[in-house]
Amino acid sequence: MNYEEAIQYFESSAHLCDFVDMLGIISDDDQQKGVEVVQKQTACDNDTANLVWDYFKREYGTKENNPIMQARENFSKEQALEEHRQRAEEYKYRNNAECPYCHSKNTKKISGFSKAGSVALFGVFAMGKVSKQWHCNQCKSDF
Repeated sequence: MNYEEAIQYFESSAHLCDFVDMLGIISDDDQQKGVEVVQKQTACDNDTANLVWDYFKREYGTKENNPIMQARENFSKEQALEEHRQRAEEYKYRNNAECPYCHSKNTKKISGFSKAGSVALFGVFAMGKVSKQWHCNQCKSDF
């Protein structure tokens, strides 16, 4: 195939899988593999394959024109955001005790005021809470 035929081959809807493969190779910026794929699919010579690679790199080598580059960037952003959320969650509960029942770190210290209020309201029946130091927000147990 000549230069124009090779480009039409990849851009035709009949060879969509080959075109998507080429977009992935362009995203990886792997010229050697790209030239090899062009030669294999179109049976053109090395010079023509290099010209076809250059055309595709120029046309689809930016994230605005290459959906695979866009998807990779979006995935990287989402992954970074998720890691940030996890670090923030770990920081939020880093000094908290771990619940012995559900192993959550989403706990809070039972204040002396809360213990005194329980004794005032429930008297002897609040002794269970008075002897505990932590409250689990996950399973609602005191320990």
